[in-house]
Amino acid sequence: MKKNTFLSILLMGMMVLYSQHDKKIPCYTYEAMEELFSKDPEAKKRYEAAQKEYLEMLRNGNSQTQKTSAPPVYTVPVVFHVLHLGGPENVSDQVIINALAQVNKDFARTSSDTNLITPFFKPYYVNSEIVFMLAKRDPNGNCTSGINHYYDSKTNWSQSSHASNCVYTWDPTKYLNIYIVNQIIPSTTVTGGGIIVGYTFKPGAWPTGSPADCIVYNYQYLSGGSPPNARMLSHEIGHWLNLSHTWGNTNNPGVSCGDDGIIDTPVTKGEFGGCPSSLTTACTQTNPAMAGKNNVENIMNYSDCPRMFTQGQTTAMRNALQSSVAGRNNLVTASNHTFTAINSTTPCPPIADFVSVNNSYTVCSNQAIQFKDISYNGTVTSWQWAATNGATISAPNASVTNITFMNVGTSVVSLTVSNAQGSSVKTRTVLAINGVATAPTPFSESFESANTPPNWSVQNMNSGSVTWQVTSLAASHGNVSFLMDGTSSPANHIDILNMPSMDFLSNSGAFLTFKYAYARASTNNNDKFRVQLSNDCGGTWQDVFALSAAQMASGSGGVTSIPFIPNSNQWKFYDCSAHPNFANFINSPCVYARFWFKEDENGSGFGNRLYIDEVNFTAFTGINKFTQEVALRVFPNPATNQISIKMNLGEPQNISINTSDVSGKQVFSPVNVVFNGGEQEYLMDISKLEKGIYFITIEYKGVKMVRKFVKE
Repeated sequence: MKKNTFLSILLMGMMVLYSQHDKKIPCYTYEAMEELFSKDPEAKKRYEAAQKEYLEMLRNGNSQTQKTSAPPVYTVPVVFHVLHLGGPENVSDQVIINALAQVNKDFARTSSDTNLITPFFKPYYVNSEIVFMLAKRDPNGNCTSGINHYYDSKTNWSQSSHASNCVYTWDPTKYLNIYIVNQIIPSTTVTGGGIIVGYTFKPGAWPTGSPADCIVYNYQYLSGGSPPNARMLSHEIGHWLNLSHTWGNTNNPGVSCGDDGIIDTPVTKGEFGGCPSSLTTACTQTNPAMAGKNNVENIMNYSDCPRMFTQGQTTAMRNALQSSVAGRNNLVTASNHTFTAINSTTPCPPIADFVSVNNSYTVCSNQAIQFKDISYNGTVTSWQWAATNGATISAPNASVTNITFMNVGTSVVSLTVSNAQGSSVKTRTVLAINGVATAPTPFSESFESANTPPNWSVQNMNSGSVTWQVTSLAASHGNVSFLMDGTSSPANHIDILNMPSMDFLSNSGAFLTFKYAYARASTNNNDKFRVQLSNDCGGTWQDVFALSAAQMASGSGGVTSIPFIPNSNQWKFYDCSAHPNFANFINSPCVYARFWFKEDENGSGFGNRLYIDEVNFTAFTGINKFTQEVALRVFPNPATNQISIKMNLGEPQNISINTSDVSGKQVFSPVNVVFNGGEQEYLMDISKLEKGIYFITIEYKGVKMVRKFVKE
């Protein structure tokens, strides 16, 4: 018999392996357990005591699978908690039902690919007589489908906050709880990145009945794939039933020979991807029958061909369901099957829920939001929408409807769903904002006041002490700028500086520009800085500035651990109208803008500084038929030393030429030139101008025409 010991793991050892294989991290169980043990020494003692009990069960042959009589079927009630924000992570019930069916095939040895198992190991794969069934009654005795859907930002699951995230868990001594999430964010930075598929905790890690005793699983791996992606859920259930990886209690496949404590799984290094045609190993075996063998196809391996459990693994999992550790033995009792009503076929009433299709509940007055029904638990046969504050509903009895919010203020939207078994109601609030622009046109803001300017505001999204603030440390114009001091900000903190709203409709040809100075604390720092616009009063946002941290630092402050204070040459100019998304707003009467900053996304935080200054909103009249005939052109653009101004004149005219910067300041004295009719050209020396954006304005027959050019 092999010795089953828990090996302490070094996280960085497995990161290189992850980055080499398809950006996928198949399992995060041992990282999660090791973090728990580092925070709670009692958890490790509890876990080690449980492992001693399981080892004794194996030594004593205390399992029905080792007896001559037919083993009892162990049925485990299951409940899925789908966390979502209205996106694809809100998987359908059918996807989950199909995934659970695949799990049952894996445990029953009925998958279609069992014929592909290596002949030597085929006899070791047996029907475990373990079945997983959706619960049909919740802890309060209510009818349930066993699949719950919750609108919750925890769908972006922070592994380091595991215990506090598990707010929906039903008693884990009565149900196997599986959380389906959009992504699992690790507590440590994973070199090279990667999608964590799932993780759980082996029995005993948490106290019996703890809500944290559950499985967390990425929605993308419930369906598809060959072999089936849902087999990775079988892998996590294996851990939940106390199985180790085939190479032992680490997350480091391919590193060194390891032992999982199971007599008929060979000592192995394990695989990370691939499916070697030669299923041999040089690892020394404790079981002579396994000499030279390698069970690459084991579901508890990381190969690309998982197809089986062994007899010994089945015994270990059944032992876990006979043991009182973590209350696993209660799950399979007849009384618990009655409590969870797993054999019930009675339909359930629906539980109402709905979302806006753009995931927003803020809108300008007189605008509409489309809502869709996402109710669950029972089939909906009728819908009834309602809304307060004068809102109008396009289809009050459909599953999808548009609601127009005529009046400023808060409206309560409700959806009542029904079927023959009953009905329920869900409400959400929507804020309608007066969509009237507050910024004058043009406007220029250099933050020379000691306070936040009128109609500007700061949002500290994480309630920390660090956020956007006025500073006199540096400025590109005057003495003051706005600062986001990342040197004191933890990772993933978000801070927003909101601008006044602007009228683009009445000011076609508008330009939004600003200057910034920025330094990265290190080349690993992953700060996110965005300038974003909204034409639905902040309901949805689109980027019009989204450079990477490396791009922002280049030509500005570079990489330095010293708190950054820029000199005059380290300020960079940016014209938001150059971004493709800017065109989506040029006909909007009220456009909100904001500077959005996230500190070192999924990193260690405490980076360096970002400054902004000279924010300008400059607008000009549009092009009419007359200006089209003139065909005013400015080229080359961008230019370094000289630009050519060309136009087509119908007759000789006195033309006025003015050149200004983004603030409207004249950079050259006005020029008056008498041109003949026809194609005309004027050459302008711009070699002495500073780098930036400028505007040429010509006046012809009382009409002003404007063209932008960039000085490099």
